[in-house]
Amino acid sequence: MNFTFLDVNQIFGDNKSEIMNIYGTKAAITDFLILLGGYVSDSFHVNNDNELKNRTGYWWTKTPYNSNCARAVS
Repeated sequence: MNFTFLDVNQIFGDNKSEIMNIYGTKAAITDFLILLGGYVSDSFHVNNDNELKNRTGYWWTKTPYNSNCARAVS
């Protein structure tokens, strides 16, 4: 399975991805991502609601320090 990770500038910087401009950095974690080992938060939700389907989780990005490493973003 191949994954593509955004780098920090595509998420927060001057080269921000269009999808980040539209949705922002909060994203609901899916059942599929939980099965892949994604962390799910019981405290933080999209739109500040309490619905299970809108729970957020950590997501991964490439580290700016080494192109072969990833880092978690909460």
